[in-house]
Amino acid sequence: MTDAKHPYRVEFLNAAFDNVDFAQVRGVVAQHVRSREPGYMVSLNTDIDITLERDPSFKRAHEDATLVLMDSQPLFDLARKWGIPAREKIAGSDLIGPACGWAAEEGWSIFILGGKPGVPERAAENLAAEHRGLRVSGVLSPDFGFEKDPDKLEEVMSVVRDASPDLLFVCLGAPKSEVLVHEHLSEWGASFSFCVGAAVDFAAGNVERAPRWMSDHGLEWFYRFTREPKRLFKRYFVDSWALLGIIRKYGKGDVR
Repeated sequence: MTDAKHPYRVEFLNAAFDNVDFAQVRGVVAQHVRSREPGYMVSLNTDIDITLERDPSFKRAHEDATLVLMDSQPLFDLARKWGIPAREKIAGSDLIGPACGWAAEEGWSIFILGGKPGVPERAAENLAAEHRGLRVSGVLSPDFGFEKDPDKLEEVMSVVRDASPDLLFVCLGAPKSEVLVHEHLSEWGASFSFCVGAAVDFAAGNVERAPRWMSDHGLEWFYRFTREPKRLFKRYFVDSWALLGIIRKYGKGDVR
């Protein structure tokens, strides 16, 4: 699946990911900031992989993404077991900090879109305190369901567009973030968009990250479940069984 547009991409199960490390991600982002040609990144984890199997618009957004980053220790380990020399697991929530560090060093501006009222503001304050010189061009907590109203959607895009950020962090959850960025890529006015889900809550300090040892051993899902059991029970103990079907359906023979 590797081509001139996606030089790092490898097929895996029913999807694909870009076999890159943090340094290569920074290089790709920098290219887009310099050229002002809009690009965007998405993540691949078990929940997203399951959704890709049944959501065509989400699938298209993934296929067209500038970068698809491996965000799952179990999938990372499976890829390596099947002979794909996966370089690095990069979670979206792990990326917002380094990306803001790059922005501070390079003089890039950022915009945070998503989160409940007050959350993106706190996230921006924390990130600016951590990364001296970071330029925050704006934050916005849009109304729930804004994407279903053309006027409200245009209003949100107009706010971002007027701010003209170099980097846009879209924290609306999957698949909403990915589909919105994909379908309106040229209308956001950003050089590079990061679809990073709950990263705004982590950056704001509303949600604690799992200890590194749990993340490294594929147990971050369990840590999150213990904190939000009602919301995450179905995802982890019902929907996740669909992943076994995907593995059986596509299997090692279809990994190229």
